[in-house]
Amino acid sequence: MKKIIIGILAICFLMPAIAQEKVLLEIDNQIVTADEFLHIYTKNNTDEDAMSYEAMKDYMDLFVNFKLKVHEAQVLGMDTTKSFKQELSGYRSQLAQPYLTDKKVEEELIEEAYQRMKYDVSVSHILIKADNMASPEDTLKAWKKINDIYKKLENGGDFVKLARENSEDESVAFNDGNLGFRTVFGLVYEFETVMYQTNIGDYSKPFRTRFGYHILKVNDKRPAKGKFKVAHIMMVVPQGSGSNLDKQAQEDINEIKKKIDEGGDFAELAKEFSQDRRTAEKGGELGWITVGGKMIAEFEKAVFELEKPGDISPILKTNYGYHIIKLLEVEPIKEFDEVKHDIKSKISNSARTSRSRESIIASLKQEYNAKTNIENIKPLYSIVTDSIFEGTWKVDESTDLSAIILSFADRKYTQQDFVNYLMKFNRKQNPQNIVNFVDQSYDAFVNKMIIMYEEEILEEKYPAFRYLIKEYHDGILLFELTDKTVWSKAITDTVGLEEFYSKNKENYKWGYRYEVNTYQCKDVKTLSKLEKLLKKSVEDEKIFAKLNKKDSTAVSLLQHELCEKGVKLDVDKIISANNIPEQEGVVKVVTDTEKITATSIQVIAPEIKSLNEARGVITADYQNLLEEKWIESLHKKYNVVVHDNVLREISK
Repeated sequence: MKKIIIGILAICFLMPAIAQEKVLLEIDNQIVTADEFLHIYTKNNTDEDAMSYEAMKDYMDLFVNFKLKVHEAQVLGMDTTKSFKQELSGYRSQLAQPYLTDKKVEEELIEEAYQRMKYDVSVSHILIKADNMASPEDTLKAWKKINDIYKKLENGGDFVKLARENSEDESVAFNDGNLGFRTVFGLVYEFETVMYQTNIGDYSKPFRTRFGYHILKVNDKRPAKGKFKVAHIMMVVPQGSGSNLDKQAQEDINEIKKKIDEGGDFAELAKEFSQDRRTAEKGGELGWITVGGKMIAEFEKAVFELEKPGDISPILKTNYGYHIIKLLEVEPIKEFDEVKHDIKSKISNSARTSRSRESIIASLKQEYNAKTNIENIKPLYSIVTDSIFEGTWKVDESTDLSAIILSFADRKYTQQDFVNYLMKFNRKQNPQNIVNFVDQSYDAFVNKMIIMYEEEILEEKYPAFRYLIKEYHDGILLFELTDKTVWSKAITDTVGLEEFYSKNKENYKWGYRYEVNTYQCKDVKTLSKLEKLLKKSVEDEKIFAKLNKKDSTAVSLLQHELCEKGVKLDVDKIISANNIPEQEGVVKVVTDTEKITATSIQVIAPEIKSLNEARGVITADYQNLLEEKWIESLHKKYNVVVHDNVLREISK
């Protein structure tokens, strides 16, 4: 909510005055240029006649009031508090991201993901482990091993046999390396890319991911299944159960399947018999199943073999027991415009964003003429020791670390800067090869420094970003000060609110209201007596005392309403059906001998609302009064000069 209000309130931006720019507004020592005003004005006014002097003049009053409030917040030092700086910094980090992303690459990634989303791929693989921190020796061993396997495939070797014998993916023990059907975002990006680039029946050349080296084989491709919503009925047979339990489960599931085939209600049968009690009470509903999701392979396969909603699967045996699956709903792949935002979000939270980041970093390195000095990094291979992986690494203070390792734009970074950066890795962790660790850390250091520099100068480099940050800067200040001076004050200042209400209570009156009471009678005779009493406007207390004297259930109040016309539909119907006018004192009684009810409608004259009855409206009006007084005081407190001649010059 606060962010929305900030966006609404933040309507201006203060640029440093440049000599050639005309000054439009002065508030004490603060100036606002014509350029600044025009930027904000054209952003908020798009009508054809908006550029007229008269239109700008009208807008100027709002603009000045806004500037006065922001100026007051700055005078009070609200922009120097820790909380303000932290909040603005958080917004700035979010707003900076689009400027640190290669939009062209991002669009390409979104389009690529959507095209891949249209197909599911059945894939197998062979893995030889070698993570990113493996030593050069271990990496070389893994590379040689995967290449030996590749040569055997080239010479006609059987993929499944080679996977069983060599793959270091633990799942090979039960799946022969077959990962089943997979789709976009289901696997690491490098694997996914090779998978979609390989033809059916072919295997890939060796390639690397963060897990190690792979060779994959594409078994099949099909148009994407999308999402299937299913329900199931399950008879549980835990692994290791005896044959008697398995036999009983088979008999039970066969009997249930027979009932379904004979027209039995699947949901009701699930509620009654399914041993998956988590889903049974919902008619067996499991929710949406996606390709490569959380379901075991054989269950997923059975789901996606169903063709249309209502289809029932044959009995399925898994390691968990016996299942019957029903397809409830199918959601195919949506059109690009419908899923673009979702794809963008998934990309931003995945490793594939590195492509966009790498592209922008490469561009910035070229733009700022970045120069790296690898020779000055090499001494760190001996300075950095294994103790960094224990969290005990220290560097002798006498060590000369002044050599330049990176320079770009007006920045130079030394070995000491890099050592300071490495200190954040000085903690208990898995040991790594020192040379690899230093080289990879240096690459990350270079990229980080480039990005940090770019982020620092965004306001200078991009006027649009500068305007945007100032909008948030001023918006946060305005929100905080307005809340303190107007919004919260109007709520907490009970004395002031009551005084305001006392002076203005005539402004808060009910219109004509209708008091509608409906009574239930035990018999028609009692109904007749009740009707006579209601027409005489006898009070309820006396009515009940008289008619319920012998039988406490003779008359009871069914419904009571007191409201203006247009508030309650049932009251409006009664008013309309009986042509009841807006006239004080009118009483209408309507009886229903079938239901043995009587309805009394009495017209109540307009009267002043209590403070509690109109608190919301009264508080809002009190806030408006506080704001008016506040603005008036600011105009008295600060010297405001509007250069009308400049306003005329920039208008049309």
